[in-house]
Amino acid sequence: MLITSPEAMHELGKSLAKDHKILLLQGDLGSGKTTLAKGFAEGLGIDSKHVQSPTYTYLNVYNNKLLHIDMRRINEHKELVEKGILDQIHQYEYILIERPKHTQHLGLAKATIVDIKKTSPTTREVNIIKN
Repeated sequence: MLITSPEAMHELGKSLAKDHKILLLQGDLGSGKTTLAKGFAEGLGIDSKHVQSPTYTYLNVYNNKLLHIDMRRINEHKELVEKGILDQIHQYEYILIERPKHTQHLGLAKATIVDIKKTSPTTREVNIIKN
């Protein structure tokens, strides 16, 4: 599907919150992953103004309900343990993982992949793959 505005990406995230508990968000920097995450959080009743990319913090937790992880800087499985990700992954009902890698070590069931490609400054091609 084509998304032509940040508002549409936000709405997509909101709609995904209705039927999905675990999203794996793939896409380059600036592709709209955090905008989608804000919409997802809002769909769960979480104030989206508090949602930020966890690129440098590795993970953020919102309302003890949503775990938001960025794995861009995770290079080895042992870092999942060192950063506390493995300890927390099963404590939350909803999980968003940006730039997922090493997810085979997380023991996640039925994750939905959301692949976002920036095709122009205002347009994104989004593919949703349900597992």
